[in-house]
Amino acid sequence: MTENIVPATAAQLDREALMTRSKALHALGGQHFRGVAPFLSSARAQGHAKRLSRLRSEAWTGDDSQAVFVIELAAWTADEGRSTALQRYARQRSAPMTSDETAVLAGMQMSVISFWTMQEAHPVAGWIVRDLLNEGTVWVVDETLEGFLAEGARPNFLTRLFRAEQEGFWMTCGAMITVPEALDTFRAGQGKDAFQSGSPQHAERSRQSAYVSALCTMTPGAT
Repeated sequence: MTENIVPATAAQLDREALMTRSKALHALGGQHFRGVAPFLSSARAQGHAKRLSRLRSEAWTGDDSQAVFVIELAAWTADEGRSTALQRYARQRSAPMTSDETAVLAGMQMSVISFWTMQEAHPVAGWIVRDLLNEGTVWVVDETLEGFLAEGARPNFLTRLFRAEQEGFWMTCGAMITVPEALDTFRAGQGKDAFQSGSPQHAERSRQSAYVSALCTMTPGAT
């Protein structure tokens, strides 16, 4: 990575602006996530809950993270040939949206899931995280991730990310599963199925129920 030549005072101002912007967009993502509820299938959510119950409790980052992840799976994935609840919500939403609300909803529909590892701190704000299953790294500016790493640990983790297109950075999109073991062997298992991280192909794969459920059962700590 190139050396950061921005003066320290200017970099701090940029960091504050980026974190404030990320927090605002993240809040809009939360609003959309709550709006998806009427489009969810309880049967699908129960099916995902049964799969995720195989994971040991220490894999989850918070008391409610497993419950949140169940809802995310039901909202953002679908069986092959079917639309996701998030896509149905986006198509049927009739209330006017601001440009930011529109951009965040579009970004959420293109969110990607993978195992990630911390590569390095970004010179201004956030982190560069490496995709352990696919090809590439992404720049994440996110208060949730900052808190996740507050104690100095840099564990591998499974989570969904979405991009703030105009700003260029990515943000977390829901619950995170910590993965203490090395996962490089998983990437080798992907072979020809590996994609460029964040690509349309990666997003399409991330909407497939079978694929995301398989990632969960691959997680070290699953029983």
